[in-house]
Amino acid sequence: MLGTILGAGCHGDTTLGTPDSFAVYAPIEAGGGAPPRSPSGLALVSSVAPDDPRAAAVYREFGIGFAGEVLRTDYLAKQLVRDALIGGRRYSEAARAAAAEPTAFVVGGAGSEKAGRGLALKGTFGASDHPNVNWIALDRYPDHDNALPQTLAGLIGRSAAARVAGADGPPPAALLEGYARALEVIAREWRVGEGANGAIPPGAGTREQRDLFAAIRENRYAVGADGAPRPPGELLADPGLAATVLYRLVQSKSVGRKVAPPEVYAPFVTDRIPPGISPAAVLGPFRNFQAKLLSAWGRAVLEGHPPRDIADLVEAYGRALPAERTEVIRIFVITTYGATVRPGGVRLPAGDAGAALPELTALGAQVAAGKLSARAALSQ
Repeated sequence: MLGTILGAGCHGDTTLGTPDSFAVYAPIEAGGGAPPRSPSGLALVSSVAPDDPRAAAVYREFGIGFAGEVLRTDYLAKQLVRDALIGGRRYSEAARAAAAEPTAFVVGGAGSEKAGRGLALKGTFGASDHPNVNWIALDRYPDHDNALPQTLAGLIGRSAAARVAGADGPPPAALLEGYARALEVIAREWRVGEGANGAIPPGAGTREQRDLFAAIRENRYAVGADGAPRPPGELLADPGLAATVLYRLVQSKSVGRKVAPPEVYAPFVTDRIPPGISPAAVLGPFRNFQAKLLSAWGRAVLEGHPPRDIADLVEAYGRALPAERTEVIRIFVITTYGATVRPGGVRLPAGDAGAALPELTALGAQVAAGKLSARAALSQ
């Protein structure tokens, strides 16, 4: 179920609506002056109806496209933040309050900001402040974006990851951006029908969006201009490399579609799925992996060692889901050409990339067995 569509609030509201819902707003016009704000300084907005030209495309994408899958993933992230209890520790009250709000979008008026926190909703009897709401900025007319599914997937994905990663401080930018970019690439592949109109056209979107799609699919972020694996510090700091690893994990049938133990799904499906029904089947292949990944990420955060980069996140996933550890580590090592494990990594023979696969697989097995660290090359 997509969730509830929200209307305007009032002074008595404590939240804008249910957390498994979304809402679209627009800034109040000020006739050429500075945008009006509430007495507490929050930006004043009003609800935008589904048939409004500023919102119609957004509602449509959430109803039929991949953006709806990512929106539901944000709902999973919010439920994890609200309900997770690891070793007696929960997310902060501020994080849980934000996760109790709908997923909010503000069309126009956001300037260069991709997201923000806090807004004031104009109502019949004045404005109601909602300081806990995390909102996502969209262009004034999203229907002008001919790669809107990709744009929405990246923006919502970044927001979902930030909820889970940012327990006690600023979340790692490379991981947040990497997660968002991985979802952008999947958005360009996702089909909602038969024929050429079932996916984003190859030429749609900005040059950056098209280049990202090609670079991740071709694993360009793992190598330098000379074709050799990049230094380990560069690799782990690059959101493009993080995106490539995450993209490959999603696509792997032995990882993305593998069913986890029931306790992994507990924060997401408690009291929602009848006994005997597989949570993975209800979530579907895409969100099955997202639930596993977010659960592992959140566990690491609450245990006091939040992932700093994609190597840490892969290790956290392997600890939380030991049955998948060997394959997840193998994918990471192959994608990075072993450059974070061994100085210089494994250089691919010209014209025969497959020739290096046995060596990389063996290197990955050593990491999975604990004989080598996934980041050993950083200290050598």
